[in-house]
Amino acid sequence: MRWLRWAGILLAAALALVTVPAGVLGQSRELVIYSGRGEPLIQPVVQAYRQRGGVNVVVRSGPAAQLANAILEEGSSPRGDVFIANDAATLEVLRLRGALQAYLSERVRQIPAALRAGDGAWVGVSGRGRVIMYNTRLLAERDVPKSIFDLADPRWRGKVAVATTRNESVVAHIAALRLLKGEDFTRSFLRRLKENQVRTLPGHTQVRQAVGKGEFPLGFVNHYYYHLERQAGSPVAVVYPDQGTSGIGAMVNVAGAGIIKGARHLSEARAFVDYLLSPTAQNLFARTNFEYPLIPGVATVAGVRPLDGFKWMPVSLDRIGAELDKTLRLIEDVGLD
Repeated sequence: MRWLRWAGILLAAALALVTVPAGVLGQSRELVIYSGRGEPLIQPVVQAYRQRGGVNVVVRSGPAAQLANAILEEGSSPRGDVFIANDAATLEVLRLRGALQAYLSERVRQIPAALRAGDGAWVGVSGRGRVIMYNTRLLAERDVPKSIFDLADPRWRGKVAVATTRNESVVAHIAALRLLKGEDFTRSFLRRLKENQVRTLPGHTQVRQAVGKGEFPLGFVNHYYYHLERQAGSPVAVVYPDQGTSGIGAMVNVAGAGIIKGARHLSEARAFVDYLLSPTAQNLFARTNFEYPLIPGVATVAGVRPLDGFKWMPVSLDRIGAELDKTLRLIEDVGLD
């Protein structure tokens, strides 16, 4: 699919990401995880699972799109059991290609329907909202844009930093806008952003650091980047955009997990997915990276607005994967970096 080709995927590179010890893949009580998340974000959860004992856990880390391509190339002889991705769209692409298998346990069913595949092929395990962060030394709260569409206003020409459109979260957000507002509206908005000299940086870390340093008054990021920059001592604050009766709501996306079709260690894979949705793991996601826990009864970290504390964009994440090719063509046509 265009999504995977566009990501610059090379199977050989994916296979070289992690060396698996000889003989490990032949053991019976074992679990092989393909993880597209940054290691600091997933390792605390994996380590806590290892400490439970009884299963040898092997983690193969790398860019989510590369690992997704590896899964497709492996086909009916998968080397991995569970795939963890940093956004729902990559998981949905695999579901549409028949590379994931359904699993609808009680724990999976407790996740809101908008944050998982209807057939259980993948499930969100932690959440993030798309927000506008700003430097409080450069802007007063009353002057900060309250809608993402305000970022295209000439008042903010050259003053807004965003992650590159090669970033999965950015692409998923644009795909959601296409579903909600239509192709023509979204194309016009992206063109106005480009004309307004929005600055694209390599990733959200660079965006939040640039806003923290005062290089830009405004940045558009996932909510936890704001909290990370504030934790670093920078003078930053946040606005959840497009609230109120007329607003479309803030985009909510997830990091998620799916069981690879044909997984050799199916019972271990199912147990691990259930563990990711346990209070223990959900608390770790919240404390490690300021993410949103997705199960009832687990609170966000102090200072983080909970999921029920703001209006969401009304787009089910399982619809985004089918829109990625069209969304990427739109981004290319507009010429936004």
